Amino acid sequence: MFIADNWKDYEVIDTSCGEKLERWGDYILVRPDPQVIWDTPKNDKRWKHMNGHYHRSSKGGGE
Repeated sequence: MFIADNWKDYEVIDTSCGEKLERWGDYILVRPDPQVIWDTPKNDKRWKHMNGHYHRSSKGGGE
């Protein structure tokens, strides 16, 4: 496994309930991640103030 800790334009900020809170440059996004199986409190204020939230479609892909 490689750790990508030298990236300037990308950061995983937090994870919980099947989602991850990420920073892509100046944008904060929430995207699904099926590997996130824990249900921890979403205390980071950016969970509520993100720039975009990817919603997975029941047919696959996003909406």
